[in-house]
Amino acid sequence: MPSDWFVIVATDRGLYADWLYHQIKSVGWHPFMRINQQGLFQHHQQKEWCLLNSLVPKVGDAWNGLVSCFKTNSIQCTLLARWDEGYTDPWLIVTDLPPQVADACWYSMRCWIECMFKDGKRGGLAWHQTKMIHPKRAERHWLALASAILWQVSVGGVVDAKEHISGVDELPPNHIARRNFLTQKKKPKV
Repeated sequence: MPSDWFVIVATDRGLYADWLYHQIKSVGWHPFMRINQQGLFQHHQQKEWCLLNSLVPKVGDAWNGLVSCFKTNSIQCTLLARWDEGYTDPWLIVTDLPPQVADACWYSMRCWIECMFKDGKRGGLAWHQTKMIHPKRAERHWLALASAILWQVSVGGVVDAKEHISGVDELPPNHIARRNFLTQKKKPKV
C-alpha cells in the first residue's frame, strides 16, 4: 500500500471490536466502524455517561464529537451519529479522524461496496463456486478478480463523482475516489 494513501477501513456494526479498532490504527489506517446503539459514551472531558441511542433520537438528526465510547473496554475516539430518512436505525460510527474532518455520510460508500460484493459473488465472479484445487491456477484467478474489482471501484468512483450530488468533495484529499476523479479526464479504458 503506498504510504501517501489515506485509507479508511469501514466495517459493519457486527464487526466492531476494540482490538480491531486499535489494530487498524496501528498500521496507520483510519477505522470507520459502525457500532450498535446499545452501550454508553462519555463526552470529552465530562464525567457523566450517556446512552448511545440518545444521540440522534429522530430522523434528520446528526451529531459528532470527541468521546470515550463504551464503559467497558473504552476507546477514545470521534463518534459520528446520523439518522437519515429511509433508514430504520441511525448510523453510529467510531473513528480516529477529527470531528471537523469526518462525516458519517462516508459510511454510505460501505453500502455501495457491499452491493458490489454481492454482485461479484453471485453476479459473475463466483469465486465461492470454483472447483480449483491447484494453487497457481487459483492465484491467477484471484489476480483477475482483484483487477476486475479495482476497475469496478475506479469506474464507480468516477461515475459517483459525476452525479448531481457527489460525495467526492467531502472525501479526504488522498482518498482513492478523489484521485481517480481528478486524474481521469476522459472515459475509462475497458
